[in-house]
Amino acid sequence: MTPREDKERSGKETAPPKLPETNPPSFPGSDYSFTLQAVFEMQGTLGKLTQAVENLTVSKVIYAAGAVLTVLGIIGGWLIGKIWELLIPYLQAHKP
Repeated sequence: MTPREDKERSGKETAPPKLPETNPPSFPGSDYSFTLQAVFEMQGTLGKLTQAVENLTVSKVIYAAGAVLTVLGIIGGWLIGKIWELLIPYLQAHKP
């Protein structure tokens, strides 16, 4: 057809096309299995991250406890050394 004939035909009113009798087929991804799978994978990953953070916190607590015990041991050792320095002359002076 020529462009002129197309123009003449478009000017005429035509009936709209008939609607389909049935619904079109649904897409394969229209169910929620993909979303559900993604949620479960995120939940598993979040669980692993939570566990890693808890392990990190526990290891820092253990490290801090070791550091505190080391400092207390050094202070205690220093105090025992000073007390011992005072006791030795006292004990030697009061020998039976």
